[in-house]
Amino acid sequence: MDIFGKALMAFYNGDPTPYNIQRDDGYTAQDDLAFYFRAYEDWPEYEKKALEYVRGRVLDIGCGAGRHSFYLQEKNFEVVAIDASPLAVELTHLRGVKDSRIMSALQLDFPPRSFDTVLLMGNNFGIAGNLEDTKKLFNSLSELTTRNARVITTCRNPLQTNKSEHFAYHDLNRRRGRPIGQVTIRMEYKSDFGDWFDLLMVEPEVMADICAEADWGVEALFESEDMYSSILTKR
Repeated sequence: MDIFGKALMAFYNGDPTPYNIQRDDGYTAQDDLAFYFRAYEDWPEYEKKALEYVRGRVLDIGCGAGRHSFYLQEKNFEVVAIDASPLAVELTHLRGVKDSRIMSALQLDFPPRSFDTVLLMGNNFGIAGNLEDTKKLFNSLSELTTRNARVITTCRNPLQTNKSEHFAYHDLNRRRGRPIGQVTIRMEYKSDFGDWFDLLMVEPEVMADICAEADWGVEALFESEDMYSSILTKR
């Protein structure tokens, strides 16, 4: 079920019911749907600073409700927004994003050298789920982008926490042979449950190492508590 899209669309239509994110160890957190609809002036500084590096034609991967795409479109950038959620894509159309498509980050379908900037915002750096697939994603982005392209991404630093539940999950991941910030989660909305999926979160140094293997280097880094944005450029 399209749990994420269903929750976004309901919020857009006036239903503030939040959705929950469940982790496979039983930990549950409530997500703030209003965050996906914030106006630019209410965005965190690490996002605002990162978007100053946008140039040329833009691909927004995992666009959600489309706030980044719409902002850049208003700045006269040509933007293609994609999301695996059909309802999220429908919502971006309703909100005015001109080119929004249903597409998975793992099955990007564009000609080579189509984009000058790629966005992986909203903690989407690890949208591919694990180390190997994240490396594959960045290799594919090398093919889809122009010579001087940038990837602009945000990620949660798994080490920046004071919750014992997260430290316990780090230990569980070590025993499973996984990166400490790889989480297996699913979404719950009004008693409906989505499928389990993996999301990879890494500290900035690990991100730099992962991207280097696909010949992307870190041009700039902006940190804010447990979140950070990275500007990545082709080597």
